Amino acid sequence: MTANLELNPLLSDRSRLLIMALLAAAPAPVDFTTLCEELKMTKGNLSSHMRRLEESGMVRVEKAFVDRKPLTTYCCTKQGRTEVKSYLNQVEKLLKQI
Repeated sequence: MTANLELNPLLSDRSRLLIMALLAAAPAPVDFTTLCEELKMTKGNLSSHMRRLEESGMVRVEKAFVDRKPLTTYCCTKQGRTEVKSYLNQVEKLLKQI
């Protein structure tokens, strides 16, 4: 039996899948520093992944100043949630075939 999978290539990357899982489960937007700490990623690495996810429409970015300091927060979009669910469903189907 062969699998007819249409996995989103952006989510096939472990780091991006972890980012999306964290954001999809978060009840509110998550700030950049918290993401770095929770995911144990460097700022540069996280920035490049976030840029790709934002360009794909899976993540929404908000920038503001709080106490004169820049604050960047991220949240999972509706499209992002749909993509994560679809990806996980496809992986689950594949695992059941093993």
